[in-house]
Amino acid sequence: MMHAYHEDHAHGTPIFPLQVYSQHDKDGFYFVPQHWHEELEWIYVEYGVLNVTIHGKAVTLHPGQFCFINSGEIHELKSIGESLHHAIVFNPDFLNFESYDACQHNFIRPVTSGKLMFPTFPSTLSAENSKAIIFHMQEIMKLYHTLPACALLSIKIHILQILELLFQADCLIENTVSSKEKDSLNKLKQVIEYIHENYGNPMALQTLAEICFMSPNYFCHYFKQEIGQPPIAFINEYRIQKACELLTETEMPVSQIALSVGFDNFSYFIRKFREYKGVTPKKYRVLCFNET
Repeated sequence: MMHAYHEDHAHGTPIFPLQVYSQHDKDGFYFVPQHWHEELEWIYVEYGVLNVTIHGKAVTLHPGQFCFINSGEIHELKSIGESLHHAIVFNPDFLNFESYDACQHNFIRPVTSGKLMFPTFPSTLSAENSKAIIFHMQEIMKLYHTLPACALLSIKIHILQILELLFQADCLIENTVSSKEKDSLNKLKQVIEYIHENYGNPMALQTLAEICFMSPNYFCHYFKQEIGQPPIAFINEYRIQKACELLTETEMPVSQIALSVGFDNFSYFIRKFREYKGVTPKKYRVLCFNET
């Protein structure tokens, strides 16, 4: 469970900074709120449906589909019904060679420095290349979970083969984000951090806008453009997620949970909970308890 907007815990180990997460969601409750991290994240859906939002752009991944999340990109994950997906998460520096050669200069360094970015949803890839990338992803997952001899070397080779395919297909994208755009995005990240730290208290739109040095109207427009939903919807969704944690981790009464996550109107809390989770808080607690 993620408790901070900027996810900064280590993935893998210092000498092999890569981890594969396999997430099976039985009831369709899986949800990771907007966050970002320095690592690259490659997601593959084995079965079910997964909604992925990256910088305000949403896509629905179906079985056999994948996407790439670049370092620092704000993203959110949400399942629909029962699903199984896998995430390959690794530090970009994992790709580096110790010796600075032509491969490092022409192919690796442009990626690890952020000059070139992975295509989020590579729709221009041929069916043959997509199939090859899925094969390499599946091999990485299998190697990571079974760890046969030379598994770590094989994993790195498969990642480099995916990179080779993307270069051959001319799918990597030049990073054209200006310093001004980067500054605005960093301020937006501060807003999300503020919401994560103060979700249990009343929040004024004016306060959030001031963090970004924007007018409330422009802030709402910018927030929706980058996050994919208006500020109030984002706050409500995050509050509901924190309520879910309390429902599964404590025995607090539902009415007390509603107040603790920032809802002073109990009926409104119940309505919003059903809207985001499809069940009442009490039903959610029962379903989660039965899974354990």
